[in-house]
Amino acid sequence: MKRKEIALFMTVGTGNNFNTNEEGFKIQARKLYSTINKIYPNYVVFFASDESEKTIKHIEELFKLDNDEFIPDEDYKIFQITAIDDFNSCFETIESAVWELDYEENSKKYEIIMDYTLGTKTMSAAMASCGMFYSKALISIGGDRSTGEVSAGTEIINYQNLYKIYDKFSLMRIRNNFNSNRFMQCIDILNYIVDLNIHKDSLLNLCKAYYSWDNMEFEKAYDHLTKVNTNQIEFVEIKKDIKKNLNALGNIVKSKSINLKNCYILASLINNSIRKAEEYKYDDAIARLYRSFELIAQIELTKYNIKSSDIDVSILQENNVSDEFIKDLENTKEDGKIRIGLSKDFLLLNELNNDLGKYYVENESKIKNLTQKRNNSILAHGLESQTKEDFDSFLEIVMILARKLDKDMNKFIKETRFAKYDIKLKINAI
Repeated sequence: MKRKEIALFMTVGTGNNFNTNEEGFKIQARKLYSTINKIYPNYVVFFASDESEKTIKHIEELFKLDNDEFIPDEDYKIFQITAIDDFNSCFETIESAVWELDYEENSKKYEIIMDYTLGTKTMSAAMASCGMFYSKALISIGGDRSTGEVSAGTEIINYQNLYKIYDKFSLMRIRNNFNSNRFMQCIDILNYIVDLNIHKDSLLNLCKAYYSWDNMEFEKAYDHLTKVNTNQIEFVEIKKDIKKNLNALGNIVKSKSINLKNCYILASLINNSIRKAEEYKYDDAIARLYRSFELIAQIELTKYNIKSSDIDVSILQENNVSDEFIKDLENTKEDGKIRIGLSKDFLLLNELNNDLGKYYVENESKIKNLTQKRNNSILAHGLESQTKEDFDSFLEIVMILARKLDKDMNKFIKETRFAKYDIKLKINAI
């Protein structure tokens, strides 16, 4: 593949560190000229103040002494920086050059190398930042500094490897994506991290755990979360939350108490719906709330050894369910089984003189209105979109019933709430 032509970006100083400005300009010219000869670019871009443009004239003279030419526009271009000690001004000027040479539609694409050795400290900082931001190669000139400055003839080009900085930025992105439940994006970013000091394996297991949990794959989630070493620095601030989450998943996967297991699953589903609502996906969130609503009744019915998917009439008779209600259920029998849905689940609980069933009957009109809205959702049977108000109203009902289902439901909800990083740095919150 043909290599891109090289454009060398160079900051030009004011020459004020020397006995006279003119002598300073000449010394800088020789330094810049030496670097140009070592890199041998196709094009040079100088960032200079009005005063320091004199340096570039001396560079032209050095080319002539070598029987060569250094022609404006053809071989080089000057971007003037008027405020040499204003970081934003310097950055924007350098950035505009990057766009002109590398991003504009009709521009000639260059491999850009940035030399930030000379120029004011602000100019150098701005170029280094711009190079890091746009992933351009950064170089500085080193050599023998026994006299204070790099001695002529000893110059060495130092390419700066910024992988640690890029990996730190990647960690910031991972924390943000993790907090937004974008776990697959976290995994993709982690695959590009190269710093061996970052505990990549634990971070991968962390993201895979919550990705699996978000998809209700509890055993996978538990397996991955057990492999996270919470003593490592990346997990200090979420260590306690991970411990709670691990306890919740452990109860789902290993608990011998069916009721405890089911309550943690219910709490996970409710939290899943809340996360979707936080992403403004209200149709998705309400679909999960509807399943939570249905699950509450199913969990309560298991306490009577009743399965909604296969009603045993003899158990209903033992619990003094009315003949009329039983007859109504038997009329729905298909393939030899009686299967009932959400409404009938709660009505059956009412027949059993259960508090959840009583609450449903007392609030049946309000509940049917909410479930009808869900049925009209584009994710159910209709084409309507749901709103935050619809979600909040539905969540209120579900939480009332969930707390009636088990007195410890608030604890289950808290333990199944996903761990979140505390975004302390402003740049991290963008």
